[in-house]
Amino acid sequence: MKNPVNSNYCASVVEVKNTIPIDNCDNVVHTNIFGNLVIVSKDTNVGDVGLYFPPETQISNTFLSKNNLFRHSENNDNKEKKGFFEDSGRVRTVKFRGNSSVGFFIPINSLENAFDNVNSEYFKVGSEFDFVGKDILCKKYIVKVREARQQQKKSRKPKESKIIENQFRFHEDTKQLYKNIQKIKPNDIISVTYKQHGTSLISSRVLCKKKLNPFLKLMKFVGVPVVDKQYDNIYSSRRVVKNSDLNPNAAHYYETDIWGLANEKLKDYLLDGMTFYAEIVGYVPNKENPLHSTHIQKDYDYGCEAGQFEVYIYRITYTNPNGNVFEFSAKQVQEFCIMNGLNVVPELYYGRAIDLDESLKSGEHFHENLLAKLKEKYNEKDCFMCKNTLPEEGAVVRIERVEFEAYKLKSERFYERETKLLDKCEVDIEES
Repeated sequence: MKNPVNSNYCASVVEVKNTIPIDNCDNVVHTNIFGNLVIVSKDTNVGDVGLYFPPETQISNTFLSKNNLFRHSENNDNKEKKGFFEDSGRVRTVKFRGNSSVGFFIPINSLENAFDNVNSEYFKVGSEFDFVGKDILCKKYIVKVREARQQQKKSRKPKESKIIENQFRFHEDTKQLYKNIQKIKPNDIISVTYKQHGTSLISSRVLCKKKLNPFLKLMKFVGVPVVDKQYDNIYSSRRVVKNSDLNPNAAHYYETDIWGLANEKLKDYLLDGMTFYAEIVGYVPNKENPLHSTHIQKDYDYGCEAGQFEVYIYRITYTNPNGNVFEFSAKQVQEFCIMNGLNVVPELYYGRAIDLDESLKSGEHFHENLLAKLKEKYNEKDCFMCKNTLPEEGAVVRIERVEFEAYKLKSERFYERETKLLDKCEVDIEES
C-alpha cells in the first residue's frame, strides 16, 4: 500500500471507540474519531472498523456510486437508493439538527462494494491510503477558480535558473495534529502558536548561481578558478517562486504581487543562508483606492486598516553552502524576531507537554486528554487579532526537535465557515 499523496486528505482505517447519543435524533449517534465528533448510523457499534474521510476530501465517483451515496439517485448503482453526497463528492463539515459532524465514516466493507478483488481485512486499523490498487479513492477537494490575470498576458521565456539544488526549499504541508498526537511524549517541549488565516510567504537569502560575463565563462571553461556563486534573495508563495527573473509568467492571483511587497519588508533582515517562512495577513493593497482593497482571506483583517497588510514569521532556517539545513528552535524564532522588530506568530504556550494542564499529570489516556485540552484552550473562540467577529483558525503545535516538526489543530467553527464559503465556490488564496 503506497503512502497517500496528502495525508491530510486521505482515507484512514479506524475503529469505533464509543457511541454518543444525540438529542432529538433517533437514527444517528455521534462517535469520536481523532478528537472530532462524527455523525454515524445508530447501528454502528463499538469495535466496528471503517474508513474515515476528513473534511474537504473529495471521494471518487466510483466509490460513492457503488455505495449508493449520491443525493441524486441517478448517479448511484442502485437508482432506487439515495444518499447525501453532492455530485462533487466533497466531504463537508455539516450540522444536523444543531449537531456537528466533522468528516465522514463508513464501514470497511464499503471497499468491497466499490472495487473488484478487494479484501477489506487487508486494510488494518491505522493505515492511510488514497488509492486502492490503481484506482483512486479520494483526494483533496479543489474549487476551480478563475485564471489569474497575469496568465492572460503574453508568455515570456524565463532566464536560466540561478537556483542551486538544495539551497532554496518550500515549506511542506503541515499535517493534522489529531492524526499525529501520539508523537508527542509527556516530557517533550512543545510550542503552541496562533494559526493565522492568510497566505504563505517564503523570503530567502541563499547561495545562487552568479551571472558570468563571457570572459569569466571562458576562464571557467579552461579550468581557471572563478567565483560563480553568490548569495541572493529568492521569494515565493507556498508553492511558486515569484521572482520575475526566475518566473516571469508567475500568476499572482491578484493584480498586485502581495508576496513581492511582503518580501520587501523582510529581505534586509536576512543573513546569508537564512530563510523566513511567514504568513501575510490583512489586505492586498489598492494604491488607487485603499478603501476598495481586498482581504487576503475573506473578512480576516487581523487589525489592519484597509489597504494594509502585516507579515508574521513562524519558522526560520539556515542553509549552509553544502545544502544542509539547520532549524531555529521555536524559542529562537520568537527571540530573533523580537530582537529585530519583526512580527512573529503569537506564542500561546511553551513548555513540557505534560505541564499544559494539571489534568495531564495523572498520565492516564495522555494523548487523548492532551488533544482534548489543546482543543479546549485554543479552539472555538473568536479571532482575538481581528476587528471583525470571526472564528479563529486554530493553533499550531511544534515539538522542539532537531528537525522541524509541527502539526495544525483547526477549530470546528473554522471548518464550518470554510465549508459554507466553498459551498458558494469562494476559494481562499492558498488553494488557488
